[in-house]
Amino acid sequence: MRGTRGSHGSADGVTRRGFVVGAVGAGLGGLGFGLAGGPAGPAATGVASEPAAVIPKRPFGRTGVDVPMVGVGGGSRFYSPIPDDGQAAELVRGAIERGLEYVETSANYGPEGLSERRIGLAMKTHRSRVFLETKVDARDYDGAMREMERSLERMNTDRLDLVLHHFLRDSEAITQVAGPGGAERAIRKLVDEKTVRFRGFSTHYPGAALEGMERLEPDAIQLPINATRVPDFEVEVLPAAASRGVAVIAMKTCGHGYFFPALATTPDRIDESGPPPEAWNRWDIPRWREYLHYALSLPIAIAVVGLDSHFTLDGVVAAATDFKPLTPAEKASVHERAQAFRSTGYWIPRG
Repeated sequence: MRGTRGSHGSADGVTRRGFVVGAVGAGLGGLGFGLAGGPAGPAATGVASEPAAVIPKRPFGRTGVDVPMVGVGGGSRFYSPIPDDGQAAELVRGAIERGLEYVETSANYGPEGLSERRIGLAMKTHRSRVFLETKVDARDYDGAMREMERSLERMNTDRLDLVLHHFLRDSEAITQVAGPGGAERAIRKLVDEKTVRFRGFSTHYPGAALEGMERLEPDAIQLPINATRVPDFEVEVLPAAASRGVAVIAMKTCGHGYFFPALATTPDRIDESGPPPEAWNRWDIPRWREYLHYALSLPIAIAVVGLDSHFTLDGVVAAATDFKPLTPAEKASVHERAQAFRSTGYWIPRG
């Protein structure tokens, strides 16, 4: 990673608990961590002992299901920094116990499906308590069917609450999945068989989101939404989703961890996609709570946040339980102060 982050961090310090505790006021404190003693409860990936929080729920589009407004993101912020499968599974169980009863992953998150396998360990005891989402990368019927069957096995379940086409980039990808031999037919078949409850897609592009809603008629869509990019999805996509009753799952609300000077662990690909060094020169950059509250103030069903530690989980729970919708002026302020990070926070950065 980079050698410096201004005065806020150091090249070898961001993964040490001592540095993180010292940097709470500058970074993670914004998400709701206590300032007096650093991370509450156990160290980075220990067993959570906190009681379940009351996480407000929201309608999941037109489905008739309510989901907690924050959930567990199973991408690389989850599977990459935690070295042990048992610790990762315990983190998922701890999150569910504390009210994050929505878990999101994908068939190909991590080597050999590492994310699904780790989540599957937690599902052995907690499956009945969660809304479980995964994604398929295959664009054809046979490939998608194989991926879904593998996901069911990895996650120790006989049903999936939501399956998405992973990252539909453009019209060509939408046409592939929507064709006679496409992956959409495979997902719909498992919906008809009651193995999958709901279906949809994820994308990083507003144009693809609009076209995908028109052609695929999804129950849900997953989008990278955060305060650095305005308008982006907010002007056309979110109103279109609302009018159709399509649930919106917001991801990367905190920029894949790139928006903060200190974290419990170092985000992957930070040298490629992280912020420029001068981003840390501004003293009033938004804090985690502000980024999460910005997204939750939009017409979305849920924001999923990648969990790398119980320290991060503490902050997500705190930010969710004290959420109050931001006013237009407050949202504009968060957006303006976030512009140093405009080029970051997207797994596949857009210019």
